[in-house]
Parts: sequence; structure tokens; C-alpha cells
Amino acid sequence: MESTFFARLDRIGREHAPTDLVENRVTFGAEHAAFSVYDTVRPAERVPLAADNPLYCGMVTGKKVVHTAAGLAIPFLPLESLVVPTGQTIEIDFPGASDDAPTKCLTIEIDRARVRAVAARLNESAPRTKESGDWRYDDDAVCHFMNTPGIEHTVRQLVGLFVEDAPDKDLLIDLGVQELVVRMLRVEARRLLLEESERQAARHGLAAAAEVAKRRMHEPLRVADLAEAACMSEPTFYRAWRNEFGITPVAYLTRLRIDRAKQLLADPERSVTDVAASVGFGSVSHFIRVYREHVGTTPKQDQLARHAA
Repeated sequence: MESTFFARLDRIGREHAPTDLVENRVTFGAEHAAFSVYDTVRPAERVPLAADNPLYCGMVTGKKVVHTAAGLAIPFLPLESLVVPTGQTIEIDFPGASDDAPTKCLTIEIDRARVRAVAARLNESAPRTKESGDWRYDDDAVCHFMNTPGIEHTVRQLVGLFVEDAPDKDLLIDLGVQELVVRMLRVEARRLLLEESERQAARHGLAAAAEVAKRRMHEPLRVADLAEAACMSEPTFYRAWRNEFGITPVAYLTRLRIDRAKQLLADPERSVTDVAASVGFGSVSHFIRVYREHVGTTPKQDQLARHAA
């Protein structure tokens, strides 16, 4: 699967001769979406990017720094995603792009009406808790997150559909786009709830559980502990959490710990053993294995690569 995905992207580069050294673009269209591959082989700064519809961006190789309208400078790396709101311009730096180490990114622009339609269907089929309100796409702020396995799988399937001349291509792409939107909405819900968990904890059971997970991730937390914080029975909490976020509480806690570990590893003086203990892993070997599964490299390799960059 991994080799097939990169082979497809390499084939696009071979079949479409580059005309630009910075953000050379090859695009494939469908009824409700457009897929593009961008290649950059020269360092550049503040290159603008905008779209008329919500734009999913996924890093493939290299590194970017994304400057948002809110004044944030976001490092953007492989196995990470970014969603750019409609009509909002971001500016991109390419600090290490070269012929030998090109920066490659893919985007999927999704018709805004399609996003709204998927959110409406989700409200009918899997309504959120009363405290959370309706499913909706936040078309105001840039959303940056580590890929989930579900998003990674969906994007790779979509890439294959866009570039291959398959029967029922448009229908299959539309189904894949709907799946991607659902997964993006759930990721956005997790991000917002985590950011707002302290403020909302008093009135929102899931926010209270998220706040406990955030404050006590270094402890051996159980699902029962989170259910107690949410004032729910364990089965009720599990169902509500899974419906709201699309992953289990244990998977969420693991991702929270890995996100925090990435932050701690930005300090070149922190040891892997120390970081593992700080985020609640009793076994360093287990931490290394889980980190590799989520990030694609070991903690030490990631730490050294970021320090070198």
C-alpha cells in the first residue's frame, strides 16, 4: 500500500514535466472535488495559497512552514494534515527544498455545498450530544492535525481513484470525498473540544473527560476514570465518545500522549526514556513502537531530524 501510493505520485511527476521550480502543480478533476500534487525543488518564502472551497492539504515529503491569517507559523510535516478555509490565503515557506530532496504536498479541494450536505446527513444519522450542538464545518480557522489511520487510508484511496481511469470513477470519488469530510469533521470536533475542555468541563460531560485525559495523561488512566469524569456509565460514555469523535477513548488518549511526546521531543536535551514516562508510558519499548505507528519514525529519529532542520 505504501509503495503503491508513492509510486503513483512519482508517476505523476514523470508523466507531467514540471514547468515551475516552486509549487509546480498537476491537477485531476472530478464532479465535486479536485486533486492536486505540488512539487517544490527550490527554497522559497511566503508563497501564497488559497482556494474557493475548503482545501484539504496533506504533506508527503519535505517540510513547510505555513503562515496563517491569524499570525500563526505552523511547521507542516509528513503524516500531518491542514485544512484551509474557503477564500483564506495562507503563505508557505519551503526551507529545505532541493532537487535531491523535493517538498511534495497533495491537496483535495472539496465543493463547499458538498461539505454542508455531508454535515447535514451526519446530523441525521449520528447526532452529537445536546451540549455539542450540530455537526458543522468551521470555515473560519486553519485546522492542523496529525493524520489518523482513517484519514491516511481515505486519502490514499482517493489519490488512486483520481489518477486511475476506473469504471464509475466519479461515483467512487464522491463516496471517498464524503468519507474524508466525515473524518475531518470528527477530527475538528476532537480538536475544538480539547482546546475548550477546561472552559466547557462544567457543562459538557465529554469536555470534562477530555480535560481529565489532558491533565492526567501521565497516569495509567482507564476508560472508567474518563466515564466517571463525564458522569456517565462506562457503556454510555463509550458510545457517546465514539459517536462524537469516531475513535475509542483509548485511541484518543494514545493520540493525545503521542502529540504531547512530539512537543517534548522538540527539546534536544530530553531523553526518550524521560519523554515516555512524562506521557504515561510505563515501557520505553512500547512507547517507541506506538510512536513509530503514529508518526512513521522512532522518537529518537524524529528528535534528531527536527533538531537538524
